[in-house]
Amino acid sequence: MSSLIRQAKRLLLSTVIVSVGWTLPVQAQLSDAQVGALVEALRLAAPQTGIENDGLYSDWQIKPENIPRWSRQCTGKELTPTQFQDSPATARSILVCVMRNVFREQYGASNNNESLAVQRTASWWMTGDATRYNSTPTTSYTQKVLNFYQQQRNNRQSQQPATPQQPATQATASQPQPASQPATPQQPATQPTASQSQPASQTTQSTARSSSSPEISDAQVGRLVEALRLAAPQTGVENDGLYSEWQVKAENIPRWSKQCTDKELTPTQFQDSPVTARTILVCVMRDVLREQYSASNNNETLAVQRAASWWMTGNPGQYNSGSTATYTQRVLDLYQRSELKFFSHI
Repeated sequence: MSSLIRQAKRLLLSTVIVSVGWTLPVQAQLSDAQVGALVEALRLAAPQTGIENDGLYSDWQIKPENIPRWSRQCTGKELTPTQFQDSPATARSILVCVMRNVFREQYGASNNNESLAVQRTASWWMTGDATRYNSTPTTSYTQKVLNFYQQQRNNRQSQQPATPQQPATQATASQPQPASQPATPQQPATQPTASQSQPASQTTQSTARSSSSPEISDAQVGRLVEALRLAAPQTGVENDGLYSEWQVKAENIPRWSKQCTDKELTPTQFQDSPVTARTILVCVMRDVLREQYSASNNNETLAVQRAASWWMTGNPGQYNSGSTATYTQRVLDLYQRSELKFFSHI
């Protein structure tokens, strides 16, 4: 076990290489529940060095230099290692973002064999080489991750029977109502992720994207979420039932947080952690923007307006109607302003 711990620490501290994209077949799509169960299994199986201040952070034992990059990539905000460690919900959501494509890639490499994909992903996490899942001493670790993963999946299936997706609710008043957001569809992974533990000889790490969806970058989703925050109408009413700077309806928060972080948050918890709130909304809005991108024939301007209309009214088709048009134009202006600010730093 001591050799495994030394190996884990050495490889978790190895150089991280930038990812490149790879398209996988539709069959390799994964659910949020599967990715959430994997991330929890990695936490439960994380080898402990027994050394105080060992340079690794959080229950997942993460190398500090990964944290600023991953947090910016997945939330649009750069966190310090201490901030990452001090917010387990945020850490979890970032790792869900990071590990989603790795898991999907190994799912494809395993011919959609879920157990084998989990073991290969665990081997990748520990050694940087997915094919070592059945090699000593890695096999004891990958089997441990698989056991924890299966426990998580069994618990979820026994405690939370599947229910139909809640339909979107469309605002009925002519004046758009803030935070009338409908439930989002399940989030597929699109964001490229950097490998945590690649060997120095490996120069790229493949990531997966759905072949049926347009390419949406993390920067685009991050700018949209920030624009929605800046454009959020303020009711001027204390205790108006809307939460955070994004003015989100209370009933959306437990569902969205469970979907995106595998942990159900209360509205107050959501509001009290702006970083976590942003992470969840990036997760929620990613598919919405992608869907509206397709509906707009890949017209970014129109896609942003349609996504803003969906956020406000539940109906993207109202983006150019009445008072909704004023709101969607404001979101677009803020989105484009953020884009110009981003490129001015290159």
